[in-house]
Amino acid sequence: MTNVFGMRLLLTCIYLSLLLILSTIGNVWSSGANNTAINGTNSTAVNGTNRTAINFDETSLQKLLAEYHNWDINIPTEQLPEEGNQCVIKTGSVNFLLDPFSKGTFSQICDIKSGSPLFFPFYAGWCDSGSEGYYGVQDFKRLSDCALDSDRGIVTMQAWLDGKEIVNTKVNNKDVNNLKLVYEKYPGNKYYKLIKTPGLFDLSFTNKSRFGSEGYEHPEDFQSSPYIYKAVSHCFCALVTDLTPGNHQLRYKTIIEGSAGLAGDKGWDQETDVTYKLNVK
Repeated sequence: MTNVFGMRLLLTCIYLSLLLILSTIGNVWSSGANNTAINGTNSTAVNGTNRTAINFDETSLQKLLAEYHNWDINIPTEQLPEEGNQCVIKTGSVNFLLDPFSKGTFSQICDIKSGSPLFFPFYAGWCDSGSEGYYGVQDFKRLSDCALDSDRGIVTMQAWLDGKEIVNTKVNNKDVNNLKLVYEKYPGNKYYKLIKTPGLFDLSFTNKSRFGSEGYEHPEDFQSSPYIYKAVSHCFCALVTDLTPGNHQLRYKTIIEGSAGLAGDKGWDQETDVTYKLNVK
């Protein structure tokens, strides 16, 4: 009887210990303390509610891209870096940095708020219903093909944050309907984002746009400011988050080769190199 009682007591202790262990594990899982892919190391955008790179879902990124173009195209020429300006940026819950296209090499110095992400394109193209040959077009397929062709070429993209390389990607987009990854140095990269708007969005041009009426079928539209066209955009973009207070430096570089498409035989092959020195407060 003594041995039986002792055995039962031993089994009871083991059972209670097992329950305690399982309870502890359950609490860790439910609290998110266990840093698994489910809890945030997976670079897939999840829900867009937490303002971190991994939590911007595809829809959030598409909306950001549309908002970005509405800002970028309306920057007046006199505010550009080539005019000597030292901070071209749109601040807010997400900070927009300047499109480097055709800008060569330049540097900026800006103050930003701590906790607000940085969004910028390596190479972005759009097409809208005001462009020559597309005036009044609201067919998504036609404008989509046009936007894709604006990003044609072999594109090498690199970025560094505080001297550490965070993006090193090369794609072959000479056939815009068959994008090929040449290499990705950091698979599952949480910073690099390939984005395309899923439908038409409103693109508001003001008469202060640095693009002026060049390439637009009816320049008189710009007498109304803003004038709204329908557009589609495609972007090799990046999103950087979690900058702590203090001084930081973000550099992004793009090399475009073999881009002849809408631009004709000459194309728009180029190299751009942008550095933002950021005082995060």
